[in-house]
Amino acid sequence: MKRAPGPPSAPEKPRQPGRIRAVFLAAMVHAAFFGLIVFGVTWQSRPEAPLQAELWDKLPPAPKSKAVEPEPPKPEPEPPKPEPPKPEPPKPPEQKPEPPKPDPAIAQKAEREKREKEKREKLEKVEREKKKEEDARKKREKEEAAKKKREDEEKRREDERAKREAEKAREDAAKARQSEIDRFKAAIQLKIRSRANVPDTVVGNPQVEVRIRVLPGGEVLDIAITKRSGNPTYDSAIERGIRSASPLPVPPANSELFPQFRELTLIIKHER
Repeated sequence: MKRAPGPPSAPEKPRQPGRIRAVFLAAMVHAAFFGLIVFGVTWQSRPEAPLQAELWDKLPPAPKSKAVEPEPPKPEPEPPKPEPPKPEPPKPPEQKPEPPKPDPAIAQKAEREKREKEKREKLEKVEREKKKEEDARKKREKEEAAKKKREDEEKRREDERAKREAEKAREDAAKARQSEIDRFKAAIQLKIRSRANVPDTVVGNPQVEVRIRVLPGGEVLDIAITKRSGNPTYDSAIERGIRSASPLPVPPANSELFPQFRELTLIIKHER
């Protein structure tokens, strides 16, 4: 019995190398399966049952197998690392020749020179320190002397200035004192002349010098003619004028000028 032809199969894809092997294996499996069926049928003692078999025009398409992915290439083994070069064995230390033993005499001389050098350097250091201190002392003394000179000069100038100022003050005071004295004397002479009543017979410019002793308050205590004018009439008139002018206009008794008027000397000149 023939089987009706099935639907047309899909167009075959291009065969791949793995696919061919799979189809071949499937055909072998079907052939072996078919042979087993035939053997089993002939082995059984059932003659009444005729053997039926289906005939196929062609084998059914083999099941599609998944594409076998190619195995990744195995990593190549790393080449063996070269062994590091072995260090060279250390060279044996060079045998230095032993230094010659020093001569005791030379060693003693060197030691002696060393001690002398140290002693000399020590003395030089002491001398330097002494010189440094001496220079510092001289510098300090020089600065102190210069300072004292400046101070003395300043003091001298200050003393001279003070002296000049004091002298000027004394001169000014003396001038002022003398001016006051002259003012009082002029007032006394003016009062004496106004009281003298010199007669008209007195001619020329006779002058008389008198010494007057005055009490505090101006009272005339005593009159003495110390130098006559040569005109007795004029001398007598002046003496009468002095007594008539008492009390004279003298400074107050408690002023420093009054001692100058306690015993007063005047030169009274006749004036017309």
